[in-house]
Amino acid sequence: MIHLKNGDGIQWPEGKRIAVMLTFDFDAELLRYSVIGKKNIGFADISRGQYGVKEGLQRCLAMLQRNALPATFFIPGQVIEKYPEPCKAIAAGKYEIAYHGYDHNNTIGLTREEETENLEKSESLIEKICGQKPMGARGPLDALQDFSLDLFSQRGYLYDSTLKDCDWPYVLDNGLVELPTDVAIDDFSYFYFSYADEAPINCSYLPDDVLEIWKDAYDELAAEGDKIMIIKLHPQLIGRVSRINMLEQFILYMKQRGAWIADCRTVAQYVKDYGMEKGAEAK
Repeated sequence: MIHLKNGDGIQWPEGKRIAVMLTFDFDAELLRYSVIGKKNIGFADISRGQYGVKEGLQRCLAMLQRNALPATFFIPGQVIEKYPEPCKAIAAGKYEIAYHGYDHNNTIGLTREEETENLEKSESLIEKICGQKPMGARGPLDALQDFSLDLFSQRGYLYDSTLKDCDWPYVLDNGLVELPTDVAIDDFSYFYFSYADEAPINCSYLPDDVLEIWKDAYDELAAEGDKIMIIKLHPQLIGRVSRINMLEQFILYMKQRGAWIADCRTVAQYVKDYGMEKGAEAK
């Protein structure tokens, strides 16, 4: 299915070394339900998810505003329904809002009709708060159905950012741009914590350790010159005080070392246009 129209060798604007995207999965407690795999979870896990709503998001937005940074927020439709004011604050900051399921259901085996209904509900909610339908998507907990990528393309989406197959962007044969992610550049891998019996996870890395891991990853990718780096974040995790400060340090590090920081929609459009230009030159 994959048609690599550009990939290796892409050149970024103004001679930048790498395209970097700051992405936030604003899932609230829905992330916890998906990880644990139950409709009923303990109040402690619910409260950890709600931290992103009550405090974490505000720190993320303040950090972005301090540094005049673009970002993409992937928000489930149900989060928009339950927490409209925080979502309106994201839209008011002119940040891109993209599709992330309706109820963050990561079940493999949804029918095309069920996923179409999820898309319709979520697109309507996103359009209501920011004035336009989403142009991109990310599977809830990285779950995609066999037909998801084609369905996104058919609905006029520009890109998906779920897959993990390489470090550079590419264009699928259905016209959809894929912006791959990496679990090593995901705050979930380092900071997610739960006591739940069904999925006990204790990721308790020190922020300074994560900073060094991410710096090394950035340096190695930037040295290759034709790569992207998608930083995948959750306000309930990265929004803790010491962690948001670490993220800000990392962003400054990248900016000083040749990063082009843009939202997913901007990078995806650049990738698509670049491929078309190269195709025209080849003719």
